[in-house]
Amino acid sequence: MNIQKILLLLMVVATLGSCGKNEFSIEGEIKNAGTMNIRVFYYSSVEDKGNIVETAVPVVNDKLVYSGISERPTVLWFMSPNRDLLTPVYIEPGDELAISGEYGKPLSWKLVGNEIEEQWGEWREKHAKALESGNDRVINDAIAKYVKANRDNPVSALSLLCFYVKRDNAKDFDELWHLLSEKARPEDIVNAVDAMKNYVSAQAYKQKVTPLSLYTYADSLETIDVTKSPATLLYFWRQREEQHDSCVANIKRLHKLYKEPARLLVADINMDVDTIKWRRQARRDSIKDWSRYWAIGGEMNVALQRLEVGRTPYMIVVDSTGTQRYRGDNFSKAQKTVEEILKK
Repeated sequence: MNIQKILLLLMVVATLGSCGKNEFSIEGEIKNAGTMNIRVFYYSSVEDKGNIVETAVPVVNDKLVYSGISERPTVLWFMSPNRDLLTPVYIEPGDELAISGEYGKPLSWKLVGNEIEEQWGEWREKHAKALESGNDRVINDAIAKYVKANRDNPVSALSLLCFYVKRDNAKDFDELWHLLSEKARPEDIVNAVDAMKNYVSAQAYKQKVTPLSLYTYADSLETIDVTKSPATLLYFWRQREEQHDSCVANIKRLHKLYKEPARLLVADINMDVDTIKWRRQARRDSIKDWSRYWAIGGEMNVALQRLEVGRTPYMIVVDSTGTQRYRGDNFSKAQKTVEEILKK
């Protein structure tokens, strides 16, 4: 018996037996996964387990076996070995789920054994093209159409919470959310998704800001090195934002305070999909005091993924060691943090 068969046997033995009332299991085949570690990430609502569970799940010869524990219904995210999000699934305590699918098509994975998850799986597969498009409007329109036609179905809430792009669309999200009946938006799911988002944000705070290589207005690749300045303000934005003009005006005033000698590095980073909107807005802003950058792919830009910038406008204040001292969209707090750093 080779080592791969032994590993598979050990995984099966470890998960044999019926699930306890708070346990769940997932077992099946993910074609083309081969032998690798897929990661899972979910809110367990079990304090002695740390509430948030993130762990590697071995896949051996395409076979996946995993058992977990949660006291309440939750959302479990499958992630690649590099922590790229693959797909979310709905889990209830006691579930024994059979999984099948192809590794390169995670939104088409099927999990059988929970009625709500089976319905959500059908929805994900049907709308995979829209969800993978990277187009906010296409994604949100697909979700809105389903929500309006399924106001009593928890699948509507799951899709809103996990896939709806809220940046620049918070009002539309709220309107859709309040269309749902109470039974369609269970508190356990809301709490689980919020807890995971807060965890991701907290983890991002711990990340040191390393040199970022981004394209400039002159189409050249330039490196932002935060260690070369006592304080750095990273400002992330998109062309259509109503707050952009006021943000730029505030940053100009702050930058002027520390311009001579230069103690504050300001880098504004545009997150639009294409450069046309960015260049149009950049010309209108007429900023000459700091460099302007474009992040190809927005949040998915390789240089920015670890920073978890999930919305815009957004600011990160960094000291000379690369430590993040502030994250958020409140300019007053960002300014206060800059002042605290530069007082030293």
